[in-house]
Amino acid sequence: MAKIALYLAGGGARGAYQAGVLKAICHILNVKKLPFAMVSGVSIGCINAAIIAQHADDFYTGVEKLENLWANIHCQQIFNSSNYELSKSVVRNLSNIIIKQRESGHLLDTTPLQKFISDNIDFERIKANIASNQLETMEVISNCYETQQTISFYQHHEPQFEDWNYPRHISRRADIGSQHILASSALPLFFPTVKIDGNHYGDGGMGLVAPLRGAVRFNVEKILILGTRQIPIFPEHENLSNGSIGFAHILGNMLNGLFLDNLDRDIEMVNRMNDIERLLSMWKKRRSPWRPIETLHLRPSTNIAEMAQAQYQTMPGLLRVLLNLLGAQSHSGDLLSFLLFEKEFTREIIELGYNDTIASSAEVTAFFA
Repeated sequence: MAKIALYLAGGGARGAYQAGVLKAICHILNVKKLPFAMVSGVSIGCINAAIIAQHADDFYTGVEKLENLWANIHCQQIFNSSNYELSKSVVRNLSNIIIKQRESGHLLDTTPLQKFISDNIDFERIKANIASNQLETMEVISNCYETQQTISFYQHHEPQFEDWNYPRHISRRADIGSQHILASSALPLFFPTVKIDGNHYGDGGMGLVAPLRGAVRFNVEKILILGTRQIPIFPEHENLSNGSIGFAHILGNMLNGLFLDNLDRDIEMVNRMNDIERLLSMWKKRRSPWRPIETLHLRPSTNIAEMAQAQYQTMPGLLRVLLNLLGAQSHSGDLLSFLLFEKEFTREIIELGYNDTIASSAEVTAFFA
């Protein structure tokens, strides 16, 4: 069987879509073990990847757990969303403008996320699965603020593996733990950075030029990519409600650009290299460092940002007020969709992920054949 990697993109609460896709794949393939030699994730994708990785010996159980977590989630499990805690955060950030504070640079307290990770991810089990070769590799992608580099933390079955050291992207072998997951998930401006070995780390989507680099370097033959954004549609002209663009609209576009757009470019690059390889003569192919890598990109068929706006009222009260001041209610569902960790929203996109994948069952079956 071909060596297949699973890459799980970031996207905040949009990550529930991946739970639906994996549920459908489980039903389509009907296999006991995880059908991937490698799992790789960035931001929310690395949380999904870790839950799947700990159940590498039982794909169905891992998918069932992932679906249950997303189908019953609340913002309070990810960040302190009470009016009191949010008020404290607002005061802290405003005071930092006048008086320098030690703790600053984020809006939300993610202490609940730390508990969520420790309660639901067994890192020793992941380590045991990799040691027993139930899973060959796990990669968690983060970004270091001090060095301005993308860091791929990885655990590998083989004791020796040659790291890569590109100017903007390096790899580092590590025993993956909660700090790596927290770091990769640290959405800039909203979530606090995480210290690892004295440096500050944040969301791995920042500056991630080549999301699939790890999978390529780990010599996989196929990559299944689970995105969280539909194929971009660019209208000729967008009519704004008040003739201006609000802060939430700008921030939503920025998050899309940082965390979602580079994936499309990297897939295009892999496919272009495949095209070049097919044009080479047999003599040159034997000497070429590139080998064909088949990709399958499963992504939403519906605009998740619009789905988020329809669920605006499920957002915690004060946070809803703050986002409304930024213009989120009137215009930017993109920003809402990153932060709307509420079951009314996530259940809809779990179902969307499942239905989209079932509709592509022939393509999925051919990919795994």
